[in-house]
Amino acid sequence: MTAVLIVVSAADRWTLNDGTSHPTGYWAEELAEPHRIFAAAGWDITIATPGGVAPTVDRLSLGFAGGLPAKTRAVADYLRKHESTLAHPKVLADIDPGDYDVVFYPGGHGPMEDLAEDTDSGRILTTVLDSGRPLALLCHAPAATLAARREDGTWPFEGYRMTALSNTEERLNRFSRKAKWLLQDRLVESGAIYQKGRLPLRPFLVVDRNLYTGQNPASSTMLAHKLVTDHGSAALHVSVSRLIDADPLTVYDALSDVTTIGQRSPETHAAKWITSGKKFKGHNHIGPLYRWSTVCNVTEDAPGRSFAFEVAWPSNTSWRYDLTAVEDATEVTLMMTKKQPQAAPVVAIQRMVGVHDRAEHLRTGMSQTLTRLAQQVERATPHHAGTTRRSQ
Repeated sequence: MTAVLIVVSAADRWTLNDGTSHPTGYWAEELAEPHRIFAAAGWDITIATPGGVAPTVDRLSLGFAGGLPAKTRAVADYLRKHESTLAHPKVLADIDPGDYDVVFYPGGHGPMEDLAEDTDSGRILTTVLDSGRPLALLCHAPAATLAARREDGTWPFEGYRMTALSNTEERLNRFSRKAKWLLQDRLVESGAIYQKGRLPLRPFLVVDRNLYTGQNPASSTMLAHKLVTDHGSAALHVSVSRLIDADPLTVYDALSDVTTIGQRSPETHAAKWITSGKKFKGHNHIGPLYRWSTVCNVTEDAPGRSFAFEVAWPSNTSWRYDLTAVEDATEVTLMMTKKQPQAAPVVAIQRMVGVHDRAEHLRTGMSQTLTRLAQQVERATPHHAGTTRRSQ
């Protein structure tokens, strides 16, 4: 079982440059969403804070600033279900980072107050970074890296590509003009190679070696899914890639239209939206006799970058497309992850219809899907007609 350590700020206020303080804590979505995704993946979760103090949720994150009411209610409900765990975190000073496979830091302004100066946190960050195990920081959480130092006094994160809440996004807060410092500026001054998305408040990730960073609260789900996909102990994981001669937005527009999935997938012959953009029903088959339907919930929808969904029973799988611009083309990676072993009756049915190696069967079908996606996109893009390239 994958063991993940979640390090949360214990601060409940942020001291500003005029000596006043702004009530803060951790940002609700940034803790709740990754926790939910890690738990669904079957990971063993430990929460730790400086001094073992119960963390405080930033009340702004459960209001208008946290999103639409339905979203903030769901986040608040999830946190209430885990109140007992949050009320009794581990003491950060007692943590041995070697006990964990993954270390994750959520943000909020809290880390700007305490973790940016916490030597125990700095020790953990340095150890995990040097170990090669995945280290993930979200939104304001990269402030914690400022407390990390090697024995010779150098900053371990110098030269790493990373993201964090941008100056533009920070200045959307009316109290930011009173901030002692802005995170983007401090990271650049310390030697980080800072990167940000083209648009503020949209999901954006940077992965450099074993360091995973997300720019803002909207990146919470994407970052957690990326960690689970890259480092979870899945019962079945299949990934295929292909280069398509079109820009990422054009490719995204085609693959995110689930109503045309039957044109691409050899297994899913049709799909229709139940709730547009959020939930759809897929109709699947292997051969003429084995047919089944699934309900799918969209979990990530970042135009030009990614599209992901989870499939409910009987599949219980997650599917993800990642898009990367490569010169004048797009590299598309399609991944399927199944956390639990397939039920014996389903395995028996698959064997009856000739599927003895499900992983290889999926790999073949997913490769066909990307080939047909390329053909679909290139047919719709006249200046690419007759030009097809495949990634190796």
